[in-house]
Amino acid sequence: MSDAAPNPTAPAQPLMLLPLIGVPVFLAIANQTMVSVALPDIGADLGQLRRLPWLVMGYMIALTVAGPLYGLLGDMMGRKRMMMAALTVYIAGALLCTVAGNISVLAAGRLVQGLGGGGLMALSQALIADLVAPRNRGRAQGNLAAIVMLASTLGPFIGGILVATLGWRSLFLGTVPLALLAMVLLARQPIPSASEPPDRAFDLRGFLALLTLVLGVTAAIELIGDAHLRWVALLGALIGAAGLAGLVISEKRARNPLFPPALFRVPAINRASVMVFCHGAAMVSLITTIPLFHAILRGDGAVATASAMLALTVSLGAAGFVTGNLITLTGRTLLFPSLTLPLCAGAILILAMQGATMGRPALMGTYLAVGLTLGTVMSVMNTVVQNTAPDRTRGRAAGAMTFFRSSGAVVGTALTSLVLFVLAPGGTEAGAVLGRASAADAAQLAGWQSAFAATFATIAGFIVLEWVMGLMNPARRLD
Repeated sequence: MSDAAPNPTAPAQPLMLLPLIGVPVFLAIANQTMVSVALPDIGADLGQLRRLPWLVMGYMIALTVAGPLYGLLGDMMGRKRMMMAALTVYIAGALLCTVAGNISVLAAGRLVQGLGGGGLMALSQALIADLVAPRNRGRAQGNLAAIVMLASTLGPFIGGILVATLGWRSLFLGTVPLALLAMVLLARQPIPSASEPPDRAFDLRGFLALLTLVLGVTAAIELIGDAHLRWVALLGALIGAAGLAGLVISEKRARNPLFPPALFRVPAINRASVMVFCHGAAMVSLITTIPLFHAILRGDGAVATASAMLALTVSLGAAGFVTGNLITLTGRTLLFPSLTLPLCAGAILILAMQGATMGRPALMGTYLAVGLTLGTVMSVMNTVVQNTAPDRTRGRAAGAMTFFRSSGAVVGTALTSLVLFVLAPGGTEAGAVLGRASAADAAQLAGWQSAFAATFATIAGFIVLEWVMGLMNPARRLD
């Protein structure tokens, strides 16, 4: 299987790439949104409500590590070959999740899926830059946002129906045929090789330091809320700090670093990295929190929750599609999130203050506002990075964006879960609270309302920081 194309200099039309890139991205995104809707049912079946966010975080931890790894390996060995490998790993994780009998095995399966999903996201973004002319990349990002919209929309809705009819295990088994289809499409598509031979030295020290950093920080945030395990949380923080120091040192010395230091000396890229981190923290923690919010405070089942979330997921994708095309039409980039992110933070604060008592139409209207404003970010960030990064490090730049988005998702989900469950009233086992809000006493309901209010306020804080970094980013226009 050769990665070389007959005419690698001929740019592809954005619409021609939708089947090739859209199916892997659909798999990676739908897998997140479908599982978030199923969390209450998984908790009712397997117990351990406090550990349910790990089904999202496990996936995102693996994405965090896998994104830059696949970016480097794609630069070294060819993106087509590595995309095939990522799809194979993804299928193995889906099958492990299908047969899981407890939370620990299910979380392990999610880790394996994430190791594949990180490659799907990073390599798809790099392929756009390989195959599409610079001016058309905004439109390509808009088309990809349409796939994200489809995945985000159908993910919760189909997930809710599957959970209600076939059980939550069907969510994982149902992704396998799509992954096989993606492999068939990829096998038939010629992919251009790099314009210059890559350096094939692998940055093993950087990879191990990255793994140490991610696991240490995640363990610290996750365990700090348990009084009996705070010493382990402190140890995790120290390990994470050592991993960060090791990563900085190794990347300065590596011949072929995962994170080229010169790349992050570019102001547009280092500020975009912070924005993507905050975006991942806000979006994934929001999608993780909302199903629990509906199940605990409103007593909604999977289908009712999924239908309410349609307002959020449809608008997220629609905003990305429109923004991507506006980038191509106007040449402007950071203008769009600079205008919309303050409105997004305001809408999330409304959820924090009034969400528990809102009627369903008002709640869905608020979700719509959040999606339309938050959805303007990623098309802009991906376009900025693709147009700023040098050709020979484009794969690693795309992998770095996957890293920062997924590491933000891990940290954000861990932090918001800590806020939620530390402030929640006692008795947080799944059977005690899920689907029983109407039977809870007033004090317990008030406690959960306060906990969710603080959680939504934390998410709004991520949005504010993202907005500030957008104002500081100098990449206001395409070249």
